[in-house]
Amino acid sequence: MSSHKRVLPVLFAHFFAGLVLSVIVTVNTTVPAALLPPLIVSYRIRTAVLAFIQYMPPLYLSGLLIGFTLSFSSYADERVQRWSGKLLAFLKSSFAIMLVVIGCHIVLTEGVAPITRARMAAAVTRSEDYHEYVRIGREMLRNDEPRTAEQRVLSALAIWKDSPEAVKLLDDTRYRSAEKYGAGTAEEPDEYPDGLVLEEFSGMTVLDALDISEGAARELDFFDAHYYAMLAHRLSRPDDPLRERALRMASDAWNRIVEGTDLLRSRDDVSLYAAKRAAYTALNQGDYLTAYYEFLDLHTADIARDDRKRDPDLERFLELARKGVMETFFFIDETRQLRAFESARNVVFTVKRPDGGTDAVYAAGVVYTRVSGRDVVYLRDFELIRHSRYLQLEYHIRVPFVKMFAYSREGEADRSELLLQSVDRSGERTRQGPVVIAGAPEAQDLSVLLLDLPYRDFSLIVSANRGAASMNMLELVRFHDRAEQYGYEPRIYLREVISRLSEPFILLILSVMALIAGWKYRLGNGVLFKAWWLLMVPLFTVISYLVIQIVRFYAGLCIQYFVLTAPALAMLLSLVFLAVCFTGVSLYFFSQRSD
Repeated sequence: MSSHKRVLPVLFAHFFAGLVLSVIVTVNTTVPAALLPPLIVSYRIRTAVLAFIQYMPPLYLSGLLIGFTLSFSSYADERVQRWSGKLLAFLKSSFAIMLVVIGCHIVLTEGVAPITRARMAAAVTRSEDYHEYVRIGREMLRNDEPRTAEQRVLSALAIWKDSPEAVKLLDDTRYRSAEKYGAGTAEEPDEYPDGLVLEEFSGMTVLDALDISEGAARELDFFDAHYYAMLAHRLSRPDDPLRERALRMASDAWNRIVEGTDLLRSRDDVSLYAAKRAAYTALNQGDYLTAYYEFLDLHTADIARDDRKRDPDLERFLELARKGVMETFFFIDETRQLRAFESARNVVFTVKRPDGGTDAVYAAGVVYTRVSGRDVVYLRDFELIRHSRYLQLEYHIRVPFVKMFAYSREGEADRSELLLQSVDRSGERTRQGPVVIAGAPEAQDLSVLLLDLPYRDFSLIVSANRGAASMNMLELVRFHDRAEQYGYEPRIYLREVISRLSEPFILLILSVMALIAGWKYRLGNGVLFKAWWLLMVPLFTVISYLVIQIVRFYAGLCIQYFVLTAPALAMLLSLVFLAVCFTGVSLYFFSQRSD
């Protein structure tokens, strides 16, 4: 209707004034003391956006009330009876404005607000981490540990790369390292290592492997001949006639290796050949970690030689050993600067096992990333307490860092596989692993742990740790049915789901009430809007805010009652109750008449 043209300018004026006031108030509000200078502006902008989203409903209701008061002035001289078609037509056309504005508010609340809050929290956390890294770096430098200090300062620079304080401290640590060690400083690790380096032989057949083995034997490369013969043996079925042939070829190649025939194509160095054979033996026996370090030492020595001759076996088998290592270990340097990228802190949950037992899990920090196209999660300060079905403690372990990814098995959902042990990428052969606090875990549980937790559920658990109010609607709907499985109270999330679904209905009901108030207090036809009436606009906004809070409070009580008494029917009962209220206020509007 043409009369609605008076409502839209009033609404836009309210929203514009609310946005301007949000910015003004935010600029004059103090930010967290730890916040870094580069993050202050974005933090203030996000605070203003959240403030506008929070106060958008009262601004909307105040705008409707004033707008309808002006719009209904066109009916001031008309005689309108109860149940008039004019009122019905007016209400139907008004729904367009109501639904568009309420829809925008829901999009902002469910889409923009959670992301904004998460980034604000991350800004504060990253700032706190920066100050901690600088403090520890200074302390390590005072204790004459410049290389340890350098790693902490590099972590601080990963958060604020242009920090004058951190840059100067980095120069001091490197200068002290040069004085103390007389050579280069500790190398800065790759942010994300390359992970697996070789492709699987998934497309290779038994016959293909045997052909490669035969070709290697003709070239007197008996290491390759043995490797591919054994690969053919592993690929073959028990009843495959080629299985015996593969085993015979592998045996012949190994005999030639033992005899030292491979020296025909290697350098005349007996000790090198013996070390190469020992490393290959470890690889063939599945001791990938020993094989990796042995081949790494040989490869490093091979590169350092001045004769520019290279043994291709060393690089090839080093890659195979590295691939095997990363099936049960990960490299320590992957975790050196992860804390600066943590998206969640202090995550706690439980997992119920099929045997009736329970695992209680804690992680101080969580980092999501991708390694070689694969989703990976790093967990800092990981703890797991395992109880039997009779609530007896089986064991309690603590690990500095854990690497988690999806474990796939045909016909089953991806589960969460955790690598608990990390090793040094270089030849130092240091290792970090679980510390047993109590109990006696099996050896396998101290290396690779498979949780009865669908991998895709972990992100829901991380969101739930931030609180139900911080989760978006999709996360709430997916999580409330499985909350109890992970140690959470499902009714909390059910209540939040119903409250979120109820919000549009509550605003719609209040919109119709604003329509009723606008009719009752409509201006006379031709009555000019007085400038001093603008002074009343803030009062209308405050009253609207109070009304919304009161209605939300009582609606929340009703929802809580339904959730506690009839959780299975709580959603249906709540929506029916709101539908009845909406029908009631709509009928009340139809019953209006001109005085």
